[in-house]
This record gives sequence, C-alpha cells and structure tokens, in this order.
Amino acid sequence: MSWQYFHLLRPLWLLALLPLLLILIWQYRSLKERNAWHLVCDPNLLHFLLKGKSARALAPTLWLTLVWLLTVFALAGPSWKQLSVPLLKNQEANVILFDNSYIMDASDIPPSRLMIARYKLLDLVRLSRDGRFGLIAYSGEPYVASPLTDDIKTLENFVSQLSPNMMPVAGYQLDKALSFAATLLKQSGETGGNIFVFTGNNATSNDIATAKQLAKEGYKIFVLGIGSNTGGPILLPNGRYLKNQQGDILIAKLDGRSLNALATAGHGLYMAHTNSDQDIRQLITAAHGINISKSRHHGKQTVAEWQDEGRWLLLLILPLLLLGFCRGWLVEYLA
Repeated sequence: MSWQYFHLLRPLWLLALLPLLLILIWQYRSLKERNAWHLVCDPNLLHFLLKGKSARALAPTLWLTLVWLLTVFALAGPSWKQLSVPLLKNQEANVILFDNSYIMDASDIPPSRLMIARYKLLDLVRLSRDGRFGLIAYSGEPYVASPLTDDIKTLENFVSQLSPNMMPVAGYQLDKALSFAATLLKQSGETGGNIFVFTGNNATSNDIATAKQLAKEGYKIFVLGIGSNTGGPILLPNGRYLKNQQGDILIAKLDGRSLNALATAGHGLYMAHTNSDQDIRQLITAAHGINISKSRHHGKQTVAEWQDEGRWLLLLILPLLLLGFCRGWLVEYLA
C-alpha cells in the first residue's frame, strides 16, 4: 500500500461524522445523569452499587462509534492505487456538406429550408456525442467552414453564419463538393469516413457517379433531403423571385428518388427531413453501424482511474453488526 497516494474519493461523506458527535455528547450527558448516585450515596458503597454497570453502558456506545466510523470511511472511498481502464471513444471522421445555394431559400417549408438545415446540422453533431466533424459549405464551389474537429462549439459557431449570401460563387455543384470532402479526409490521414449531405437540391447523374466512386474508396454518403415535392418559390436578396431561362418563377421541388439513388450509390442512407430528430438519429445509427469495428479500433485507449477500496471495510462492519442483535443490549442502551 502506498500511503503517499492515499486519499478519499468522496471526502464530503466525512460530514456524516457530525451526527455521531452529537450522539456522543448526548450519551455523555446521559451517563453523567445516571451516575449522579455519588451525590446521595456513601463513596464506600458506591463502588459496589455501580460495579459493572458503567462498562455495560459504554459497550453500545463504543459499538455504535466504531460501526459509524467504519461505515462513513467506507462511503468516503479510501483509495491509494490506480487501475488502467479501457476507454472506447468514437474517433470516426465525418464531413458535413451543407447546401448553401439559393435554393435553400425556397419557401415550401417553414421557416425555410436554410433554417431547417441549420437545426438538423446542430442535431447531428450533438446527438453523435463523439467523433470528429468537418464542415463544408458549397454552392457553385465548395469552401471549408471548419476542418475536422471534435470540438462541438467550433461547429456551432459557424452554423448561424451559413447563408447563400456568403458564397462568392452561385450555382450548385454537389459532385465537386463530394470530391472536396474526400480530399479533406485524405489530407487528415483518413482512408475512409462518412460524408453527410444536407441539401434541398436534386442529385444529378454526375453526383451519383461521384458518390459511387467515393464508396469504392471507403467513403460513405448519407443524405438528408430538406424540402417538399410540391416545392416553392425562391426569394433572392434583392426581393425578387428566382426565375428560369424562360422568365418564369422557378419552383424548387425536391426529388427524393434522386437523392435516394445518391445515397445508395454511396453505400449510405437517404432520409427526408422530419419535424423531430428521428431523421438524424437514423442517419447516425446507419453511419456508426457501418463502421462500428473501425470506430472501436481507433478509440481503443486506456485511462487511469483510482480504485475504491472501501469495500474491504465491509469485512469489519458485518461482524460488528451481528453484535447489535444481542438480546436486550440496544434496548438497554436506548432506554
């Protein structure tokens, strides 16, 4: 036993000794009152009158004090050595592709596709609890908003800033964003990982072909579609609605079938957005289920923890508790 490392894991339990102190004070005064015979009895007779009674009166007090001390000390958690405990932590790499094109300003779902996407992004990083996340905002070109990090606060700081107005290049090029996400993972030393696509656009044949190629390289694609199949007009920053080449107001409709094909090609999962967090939960379950063995391998670490040795004091407490069942002992003590 190394006494230099001795300490209590839960020292606040020592406060439970205060009631014991009050009981001992009360018992002392009680014994003093019982021994008041010396005031009315001859000293030569007092010895024979009280012979053996003081010892019987003190025995329960000593028993209670010892049991109380051992119990409190056990609960306080005495410890003097450490053990190496395996620590499983998910270090899986994930990149979020956030659709930051003007189509996210479509008014088919309240308050907007953009706001829903922001909330879902926060749900993803918070519900995942661990792992590393990178954030890429894309429209006509992809841009890194946050490199891979396990600091949720870093990602949360960027969410409120995501807006189509911040993008220097308009348009929509998901295939470029997918390739850019894979490059970001490779530069971080990852040979695989998850790519989460939050989009209100439909997938093209180029997007699906890119996802299929990335799946062969070990990158899985998980897609969250944000929008409705009825669609809605897109309000531009200048207060006008986005129009097509014919001059008609463009109605942005979400084609879930194309996004499902994108996720299938990427060996992942497609989910249409919901009003609850069930869509994000299912995406997380699917992503972690695919790479669960890899996550455990990378997260196999150990952490030193102090071992609680208070359990050994039970070997001393239990025999003492048996004394409490002596006939008339505690009754006489409490009387």
